[in-house]
Amino acid sequence: MSRAVKIGLVAVGLLVALASVLYVRTMTRMGEFTTIMRTFKGESCLRVEGVAGPEDIAIDCARGIAYVSAYDRRRVAEAGDRAGGVRGGIYVMDLNVPDDELSLRPITPMTPDAFRPHGISLFIGEDGRRTLMAVNHPGGGRHTVEIFDLAEDDTLSHRATVEDGLIVSPNDVAAVSHEAFYVTNDHDRPDGRGRTLAAILSSERGSVVYWDGVAARIVADELAMANGVALSRDAASVYVTELFARTLRIYARDEETGALTLRDRVFLGTGVDNIDVAADGSLWIGAHPKLATFAEHAADPGTASPSQVVVVEPAQGGGGTAWTAYLDDGTEISGASVGATYRDRLVIGAVFDPAVLVCRLGLEVGSDDLARLR
Repeated sequence: MSRAVKIGLVAVGLLVALASVLYVRTMTRMGEFTTIMRTFKGESCLRVEGVAGPEDIAIDCARGIAYVSAYDRRRVAEAGDRAGGVRGGIYVMDLNVPDDELSLRPITPMTPDAFRPHGISLFIGEDGRRTLMAVNHPGGGRHTVEIFDLAEDDTLSHRATVEDGLIVSPNDVAAVSHEAFYVTNDHDRPDGRGRTLAAILSSERGSVVYWDGVAARIVADELAMANGVALSRDAASVYVTELFARTLRIYARDEETGALTLRDRVFLGTGVDNIDVAADGSLWIGAHPKLATFAEHAADPGTASPSQVVVVEPAQGGGGTAWTAYLDDGTEISGASVGATYRDRLVIGAVFDPAVLVCRLGLEVGSDDLARLR
């Protein structure tokens, strides 16, 4: 065997070894070697069918009403340039009724005409006035945040559209007033190019933008796919999830300027998505334990993706406790993106699955006995 052939074989061997190492590292980072064992210490769960892609949920805990953001993402992807006619919506679910009466009722107004809602957020003023905000992907390369007035009978009236050059790939929104909000950019490439490589490398291309009611500015950046965003109950902190980094970021918030200062990063070891701040201040976060499997699920509805709801209970002075409230291999609900709570109910939404899952916990969130669900 010639020296050149030997060198070539060694080079090929090194490339194969390097590719194998990269593959194992990537699959590990994406959670593909995670063992999924069903976890739920509550009482029961019920699927409420009928709406494709109920990706985010905001609950009015004062009234027991859940607002659900949904659109058929697979249909939009398949239609491509002809997807203009695919419209999503906002749905309402009354959580005060018995389980067998649960349903999703559409309340979407006619404006805006092109409406594919993503993350949503509910703001309730001291006078009881309610505003619902929704990230919108109307198509044609545009991305907006839509602001609606919400009446007591759950009628939505469109009030404003916010479109800004800094809002390039919005994922979720957190309202801080009737006009101001934080919004996450999960990427800096609105056309989607480079996202697969960004996932493999956990590239920090995401950001958080603050809209003060007049203008936008970036208040946090270098996030590995900024996803969910939420305010603490006292509005002094902002929580942001990084899907690729599988991490929760906690920021201190300047209430006058909206500026954010990073206070802590909490590695949760799963693909964290949308955040619900419960009545007791705990964070309930929808998550994708296996990110590569979730990508397969996005392309093929026949591939189930595991669903998880992680709870983070922040402690006074720092630290806290993190645990899993719900984990399933995707049989019950696939690709969960949010878990929102009201009294003894946990409502789980998903990116593609045409249903929400309503689970009875057996106790009210915020009770002293919550630890028994761990």
